[in-house]
Amino acid sequence: MKLHLYLLLLASASLLTAQDKPKDPFVKDKQTAAAPAVPEDRPRNIQCLLETFTLPQADYAALLDAPEGRDKLYQKALEAVKSGSARLDGCHWVTGKSGMRTILESVDELIHPTEWTPADLKGFQYPTALEMRPLGDRFEYETVLNSDNGTIDVTYDFSRDQLQGLRVVKADTTLMGVPVANFFSRKRTSSSRFIPGSPTLLATLNSPEPGLTTLLFATAQVVPLPAPKAPAAVTEGNVMLTARVISLDRAKGWELLKKHGTQGAACMAELKPMLASKAAALEHIATINVKPAVRASHESGVLYTYGTSFSPPTEAVAAQPAKDPKEQVQPQIPAALAGTTAFENRSLGFRLEVEAVIGPDGATADLTLVPEFVTMSGNLKGENWNEHYPEIPVFSCQRVNTSYAQLVGTTHLISTLNPPGETGALGHKDTGRMWLLFMDVNLE
Repeated sequence: MKLHLYLLLLASASLLTAQDKPKDPFVKDKQTAAAPAVPEDRPRNIQCLLETFTLPQADYAALLDAPEGRDKLYQKALEAVKSGSARLDGCHWVTGKSGMRTILESVDELIHPTEWTPADLKGFQYPTALEMRPLGDRFEYETVLNSDNGTIDVTYDFSRDQLQGLRVVKADTTLMGVPVANFFSRKRTSSSRFIPGSPTLLATLNSPEPGLTTLLFATAQVVPLPAPKAPAAVTEGNVMLTARVISLDRAKGWELLKKHGTQGAACMAELKPMLASKAAALEHIATINVKPAVRASHESGVLYTYGTSFSPPTEAVAAQPAKDPKEQVQPQIPAALAGTTAFENRSLGFRLEVEAVIGPDGATADLTLVPEFVTMSGNLKGENWNEHYPEIPVFSCQRVNTSYAQLVGTTHLISTLNPPGETGALGHKDTGRMWLLFMDVNLE
């Protein structure tokens, strides 16, 4: 009897242990096969697709409340875009490495006054200090690949700011006051765990348009580099790097990324007929010849000079007689107009800073690069911007800072290099375009 009781208790303890074993909350039963084994002997990249969908808040609530709504939220968002009840207003793609920080910027840089001179007798004030605020999408993140289970930990900071105009601040309600910028700010800073290939909802963002919300999805996947087909013909020499930037409609680019995002050559092959038919445009192409492990830069564009410090207009001051015969008479000070006292330069056009390290087999290149495209969009203006204020430029910046690995002799899709969306600066609206950055790496 005691033996039977002991066996029963042992079986119950085993059953409880099996039932109480904790599950990984980030890995669902149907998704456990979504994280494939990653070969440890090959270099690998982590590619991230960032998508934003804007739809009515009520529609989003209905998607959540539907059967399996949370599990199928991404698929339902795609269906909403297809039906026209939601819109894809942002799509970014970046290739990076585990443990490396990556930055993507698609912004208008709004330079605005933050300090002013004391008011004159007419109440007029003049800006004396400026600050810059990026408007649009900015995504900074770092990925860490968990080799034990294949998941990816992502620490990220996403922001999307928009200018909502200039309002007047008055110290005296009877005077004209000074303009200050109104910003609609959306920001999310956090850390999440990703299952490779599975879209993850990072955040919901309020919209400046009443009743709308924006869903921010990210999909990360691990892409090991394939083994080279043949031994490298050249293991020493110069590195030939050719960067190409191609623009196309966002919806078409979105489909292209989902179809060929991990295969740069296939993506380029599908783009070539679109280039021939003018459905896509070659925005820039640049080749750099450089020794391995040496940093090189390419610049092509106007060096734009603009004022950063100004002297306000002053009124004339009459000569003042000396009260003491031993003192000198204070001479008359004539009136002076406003002037510019300091300048800065900004390189416009395409700029690429890159360093390529070739592996000992001559078949693999590790690249660190910062591609950038900058335009001067116009000068700050608005309903409350006085015509006597100085000219303050608004720059548009498309920039990526990343590191990744690539086989020598191949074409790789590095990232998007998108123009800013609807930022509100100078009345800018979303163009609905996507820019793709490709890199050819060869040894000679």
